[in-house]
Amino acid sequence: MKNRTKLYMVLLAMGIILFVLGVITGILIGSVSADRKAAKNADREEASVPEKDETETESVNRPKVIVSDKEAANVTNVYIPARERILGQIPVNSYKLENFYIEDGYMAYHDDEGNKLSHLGVDLSYHQENVDFAALKESGVEFVMLRCGYRGYSEGGLVKDEKFDEYARACNEYGIPMGVYFFTQAVSVEEAVREAEFTIDLIRDYDISYPVAFDTEYVSEKGARTNIEEIEEDLRSDMCVAFCEKIKEAGYYPMIYASENWIRRELDYEKLQEYDFWAPQYLEENDFMYDFTIWQYTERGFIKGVDEEVDLDISMVDYASFVPALREAVLSRGEIAVVSGNAVNGADY
Repeated sequence: MKNRTKLYMVLLAMGIILFVLGVITGILIGSVSADRKAAKNADREEASVPEKDETETESVNRPKVIVSDKEAANVTNVYIPARERILGQIPVNSYKLENFYIEDGYMAYHDDEGNKLSHLGVDLSYHQENVDFAALKESGVEFVMLRCGYRGYSEGGLVKDEKFDEYARACNEYGIPMGVYFFTQAVSVEEAVREAEFTIDLIRDYDISYPVAFDTEYVSEKGARTNIEEIEEDLRSDMCVAFCEKIKEAGYYPMIYASENWIRRELDYEKLQEYDFWAPQYLEENDFMYDFTIWQYTERGFIKGVDEEVDLDISMVDYASFVPALREAVLSRGEIAVVSGNAVNGADY
């Protein structure tokens, strides 16, 4: 009996010892596992960048330019205010509809506190035969988009707008920021490039501080060459790209003028997301589907200095604050640093 009791006590002691050893081993293993898991997660966070939610809102800066890592002798610092853009499968209109409303007789875009953020503009051609630029300057207009030229509907010749030189000189004389547009009837990429070259030749002697726009739209004349020729959306989009890239090479800021319906039916928008859009939509509220920076909000507007009805616009971007600096940098073969707030952004321009 004594031997059996002694045996039980020995077995009990061994059991207690084994239990304690098991607990200690489990704690040690758990601690090591947790450390390894934490280290693994830390490595993953350092080594990878989380995928971007393509529906989130981001700040984007245009234009994208090359920024050198080395200190350059000739660097132009350009401040470009960031703007919000909703990124999804395609960039879409991110503006608040309720913040567009008439102020002092003209459309404007405001922040939530009612402060005006947009810039009033007008686009002119020979159709506005009599323009008093002194009065136009006093009207509060902040920019003018001039038609510099067009391609003929039937023969396809390149034609300068007969009022362009007169109006361009007046804009520069009165210090009104100016951009231009070319009305295309190109049926090939080569023709679109030629239109860009023609445009550059027309504007090279003037101060251009707003975009150079490629005006692509439907022409009602049945005999127009773009109605006779069958142009697929890929080709029409390639022509837009060819024009814009040629304009960019010359140091100007390219833009595409196109209606929502034209973009949706006649263009491959995915090819054109890198360019700013000038949106014609003649409504009191702007529900334009795509991202845009200039809104042509009426074709029947009136403004001091112009006798006839005229197209009125608002720009969501103050192009005059940075476009001239970009042009100067290209002409001087300098490098460009794009500054937005405290950040410097670098990419291909």
